[in-house]
Formats: sequence, C-alpha cells, structure tokens
Amino acid sequence: MTTSHPSHRNDGFTLVEVIVVLAVVLLLSGIAVPLISGYVEDSKRARGEAEVKMLAAAVSSAYKDVGIFPSRNSSSSNSTVRCLWSGPTAPTASTFVSSGGHNFYQWAASSSNGDSLDNQLLSNTPQGSSGAAYPTTGNIRWRGPYLAGSSPLDPWGRPYLVNVYSSFNTHNTNNKRIYVLSAGPDGRIDTGERARATDDIAGDDIAIILHQRQ
Repeated sequence: MTTSHPSHRNDGFTLVEVIVVLAVVLLLSGIAVPLISGYVEDSKRARGEAEVKMLAAAVSSAYKDVGIFPSRNSSSSNSTVRCLWSGPTAPTASTFVSSGGHNFYQWAASSSNGDSLDNQLLSNTPQGSSGAAYPTTGNIRWRGPYLAGSSPLDPWGRPYLVNVYSSFNTHNTNNKRIYVLSAGPDGRIDTGERARATDDIAGDDIAIILHQRQ
C-alpha cells in the first residue's frame, strides 16, 4: 500500500508581496501625514483665536471695573506699563524668532515697560508688587480675578502680548489700536507696534483688535 504524504505549504510572504505591501503603506503615509499635519495646525490656530478672544474679554472686564486698561507699575503709577505678556515668565531674546523690527518684544521683556497678565488680572500685584495693587473698595475698583487661572501660552509655546501702551499714548497717528496678539506658527511678530488706525494684523499673527482710540 502506497502511503501519501501531505504536501508542505510555504505560508510566508514572497519578496514581491512584501514590496507591494510596503509600497502601499508608504503611499498611504504620504497621503495621511500631510492631512494630519494640516488638521493639527488648523486646531492650533483655532485654539489661538479662541484664547486671544478670552484674554481680550478679561482685559476689557478689568478696564470696565478700574476705569483704565491694566497698565499700573510697581510704584502704583497708572498708564506706565506698555506691554503685557501671558504665561509664567517674561519673554527673552530667544522667545520669538524675530521681533520684525517692532517694539512688542522689547516692551514686554523690559522690567519697566512690561508686566504679566497674571500680575494685572489674576493676583492684583502690578509688576509683582502687592503694595501697588489697584483699589479694591469703592465704585471704581479691582473686582478680579479676571482669569480662571494662569494666563496661557499660545499653541506654539510663546506668550500672548497686549500693547496697552495704545490706551494712554496720545500720539496723533500712532498707538491707536490695542491688540491681543500671538506671533503665530512662525514665531515672528509681524504686526507693528505703531498700531495706526490704518494698520491691520500682519503675516501669520493671530490677534484681535481690543480697542481703537479716536
């Protein structure tokens, strides 16, 4: 009697099959990665747009209560601080890719011209001084905190900036607009600090015009 032996099957992939699978994976990756990157960038811009509006609302609320835009310094002098920044630490020379030749960064980084939004809107300690606090009694008083927590960095890890200088500078042409601004994805501040009535948000900056002086 002849005994038949079952034939052995090779269940592995052939080289051609492996190459085809890899080609399909690479093709799908080439399509998916740009799409995913685009969605991530869109979500960051949407978050930035929402946060500049939130910060603008907080600054506006303080203005309505105190009667001036938050610009008090550590000596209790109003209309002194030129630029407010968000986040836990002041900007440094490496915070932004470029200042675009504008003074936003210089004002924010200056110990005399800059202050954090948290000091002005969260803790009522202008430039870190509790002795310089806005009044907390009377009809015109600080009714904060105006932020639910510490002010956020923008989606790219940089501070938002607010040029409150425009609220008290009386130049005939310049400093007409107050912006709440993010330098956007490229980290460059494109919107000029001159803030004339005819100037608009520039480059890929994300910003809102909080106030326009006549």
